[in-house]
Amino acid sequence: MSILKNILFVCTGNTCRSPMAEYLLKEKAGDLLNIQSAGVTAWPGVPISDGTARVLSKRGINHQHASQSVTGDLVEWADIILTMTQSHKEMLAIQHPNASGKVFTLKGYLSTGGDIADPIGGPQEEYEQVGVELDRCLTSLLVKWKE
Repeated sequence: MSILKNILFVCTGNTCRSPMAEYLLKEKAGDLLNIQSAGVTAWPGVPISDGTARVLSKRGINHQHASQSVTGDLVEWADIILTMTQSHKEMLAIQHPNASGKVFTLKGYLSTGGDIADPIGGPQEEYEQVGVELDRCLTSLLVKWKE
């Protein structure tokens, strides 16, 4: 396994994509990694979105989540920060310039490029699509780290 141990996923509000990625990776990696998620404009303490909760429950993944903002402490804690979009990466570069060497978009880190679409407010099918996309990316991530 990779030397990366502390993984931080980042999206906007920390209620959909980043917690979905957090819990999907926890399910895949078990105790091998420490994984958290946060949002660049998160309102602290907001529960996971219903759509995300349904995606995780459907896969039998237990989750207990309250949103949190990206902080200097979290940035320092993380060995790698994986954002859902290019704009999240750019916001982190401005807010935490010292972290630039460890901030990547998830798809950029995997060399596939592009953003993970935000399902917030959309139908359940959009959450399901994001779940499938994240699942694929996280499987690739683990493969990359085992190489």
